[in-house]
Amino acid sequence: KQWYQRRVRGDVKNVRQILETELSSASFCDVVLPLPGFDIKLPENECKTFLEEALQEDDMSLEDFGGPLGKEFDVGGAYRNLIYKPSEFSTEVVQYSEENEKLVATDLDNVLKISFQPAGVGEKVAIVCRFMLPKSCYATMLLREISKGRI
Repeated sequence: KQWYQRRVRGDVKNVRQILETELSSASFCDVVLPLPGFDIKLPENECKTFLEEALQEDDMSLEDFGGPLGKEFDVGGAYRNLIYKPSEFSTEVVQYSEENEKLVATDLDNVLKISFQPAGVGEKVAIVCRFMLPKSCYATMLLREISKGRI
């Protein structure tokens, strides 16, 4: 069965469905989902059915994104990765005592080149996570997954 679409690295518009024989070499980080538009390829699976049915509820189709109101309203569509793996991920355990105590350097500290070190003493403990995500990814989602919703 063909369950996922896979982005060809370097070309987000060039997607194809992966075959069952390719599953062992596929990564969840390669799986993309379509965002509606006139210039996307829908997978031949439940995703296509779901999207087409959702559009039909509003008497629409993907062709309607091709500018029936004029070229300035064209929506080509896009693909978004199902999962992004954060880069430059690190953690640090920091002790502190005051509820509003500063635990990390702020962007302003960095711009003004103000060095900062947390006090590192106290009865309370915090975990400081540092990581990079591409635009349109949300740190709150990553933290939810790390904490299993217990934050």
